[in-house]
Amino acid sequence: MWTQIFNVVDWYTRFDVEPADRVHRLIDELERYCTPMRPWVRYALDDARMKLAARCGNVAEVERLWRRLRVQGTPQEHYVPDGHAAANVRTLARFGLHDLALAAAVPVLAGHIPTREDRLFETVLLMPYLHLGRLDDAVEAHRRTDAPTGMLYEDIAAHLEFCARTGNERRGMDVLHRNLRLAGLGCRYLVHLWTAAAAALLCRRVCELGLDREWFWPCGCDEDDCDDLPLISYAKLGRQLRWDAVNLAREIGEKDGNTYLADRVEALIRAEPVVDRLELAPPRADPSGAAGATDAAVPRADHLDVSDAAGLRRELERAKTIEKARPRIGRTQRVLQNATAGGLTDVVVEARFALLDELLAERRESWRQDLFSTVDELFRLHGDRPDLFGAERSGVLWEAVPVTFDRVLASPGPHLRQIRDLLDRAEPHCRPGTDDLHHVRWFRAEAAARVGDADALRAAWEEFRELPGAGRYAGREFVSRRAQWWIDVGCDEEAFAVMAPLVADGDEREDLLLMPYLRAGLAEKAREVHERTYRTASGIPEVTAHLLYCAEVGAVEHGREIVLRVLDLFHIKYDEDFPFDTLRAYAGGVRVCERIVASGLDETWTWPADECCEPEDGWSFARLAESCRDYLGVYAHRWEELTGTAFHTRAVRALAGAGEGDG
Repeated sequence: MWTQIFNVVDWYTRFDVEPADRVHRLIDELERYCTPMRPWVRYALDDARMKLAARCGNVAEVERLWRRLRVQGTPQEHYVPDGHAAANVRTLARFGLHDLALAAAVPVLAGHIPTREDRLFETVLLMPYLHLGRLDDAVEAHRRTDAPTGMLYEDIAAHLEFCARTGNERRGMDVLHRNLRLAGLGCRYLVHLWTAAAAALLCRRVCELGLDREWFWPCGCDEDDCDDLPLISYAKLGRQLRWDAVNLAREIGEKDGNTYLADRVEALIRAEPVVDRLELAPPRADPSGAAGATDAAVPRADHLDVSDAAGLRRELERAKTIEKARPRIGRTQRVLQNATAGGLTDVVVEARFALLDELLAERRESWRQDLFSTVDELFRLHGDRPDLFGAERSGVLWEAVPVTFDRVLASPGPHLRQIRDLLDRAEPHCRPGTDDLHHVRWFRAEAAARVGDADALRAAWEEFRELPGAGRYAGREFVSRRAQWWIDVGCDEEAFAVMAPLVADGDEREDLLLMPYLRAGLAEKAREVHERTYRTASGIPEVTAHLLYCAEVGAVEHGREIVLRVLDLFHIKYDEDFPFDTLRAYAGGVRVCERIVASGLDETWTWPADECCEPEDGWSFARLAESCRDYLGVYAHRWEELTGTAFHTRAVRALAGAGEGDG
């Protein structure tokens, strides 16, 4: 009976979690019924308390309970001994207590506790060995446990993190491919969380190193109407895994009343290598004789039997007649898959252009990662098979370039390394007498601004200026956009110079210069511009400028008016749609709302209805400030991962209030 009770407690602690205080009360209640004649029941109750303390991030309590349990020896009831030892090692290792983690493994390593043949105990030792500098032991443990099949979620998490943090990303890609169904997608239970986070870390490293390419996800279902999309990339997979893990961790943290899990998961996803490169032995041979997933030929598509060129072209035409977008895109991707598997490059190009046409539509803005990958692959094909790219196809491809880079530099998408690589790949194909090179050099400059490198931005802009005529980039929209680059990287004088023509004409977008004016001691000039433009400011950059100005000078009434007018700006419907410019807008929102509260002007109000939400009562400026600060930390971490730098996120955290609520 007690064993079954502990299984229930374990379920609510490590799987479908209940709030920590409720589980604590359950454990305390169970202890009332435990007689002194059952020492292993009391052991198990303390063990449950330790696991719960670990979930909540209470390292001191974990250490205290661990040392208390350890002196009692190996439990004789209620546990599978090697599984219990592995759980203890894992718990201690996640706190960075790697010496204690190894101590917890001693009974197993010394042979005092037998291990089951179908369990890979040494996977829990990979990271302790690595962090303690026992590199030979780590390599050997990886070799012995990198099983072709049979790994559990915890095993996969350990190997993915180990590969990502030892310079063995390609090996990690192979581990991930062999265990796609156990990657933690969906993150329903806590046990999925660490695997999803480790897989997101690996995907991040793959993208940072420029190793990402599209590949085809095996469906494996028997549904004729399956609308799964087989085409995927590590960037796209990593994005989904990241938010699955982070959102579950935040949900559990809200139940437990702390942010430990969310902080720990984000730290794992952003973790850097422990060693730059650790040479691993070749993986053990797969008994089935199958080739490694990363080296295997592209498989034929599920749900599409056609493989000849004529048949695939007919399927491509049929796909265009499908009414719903997702099935239409899915069928096009399956044509692409079978054409790739059969080496039919001409059909591959046709299918790629069909996808490009789909993804360029305005309603596909959220598919920007897919658009980026499609353009990237088309430029690769252009380099490999220029004979398949005539003037018309090249024109279509280059028309897609500014749309693609606008989207992926404005909102979360591919890693900045991938963006720069695509610019390098596209440049040799620039057509003389066109704006192609203007596009490449403009977005090189914007990429430098995104990373916060003022010197690189200056160099990139000088290269752009060498080109004859600015074309579309001479317009008002692009002038103000370029000024924002300089403001973002802290170069006010350059921003003044860029905006000079607009300022001379009395353009309302002079409001972008509000904070530079204040920093330059031009307070009266800033006040005049603010008074003239704050009622009509609507875009993110100019609204942000006014919010920061109001917070800086204490114009709380104007700040209150602006906030209530632009609430939609603070309503992010999907995690992946958080624009780069909104980082500073959220910082401005925090500053203004806190000034309103400090001035005694806080009030409650109703958030208006939206296409996806009903009206919501109970909002106040204090609540909005807290919410903006919370999400600013979450989204800032995401942009750090994508840009590879904390330059901008340090700046916006400073704007919002140094050191507070930065995730």
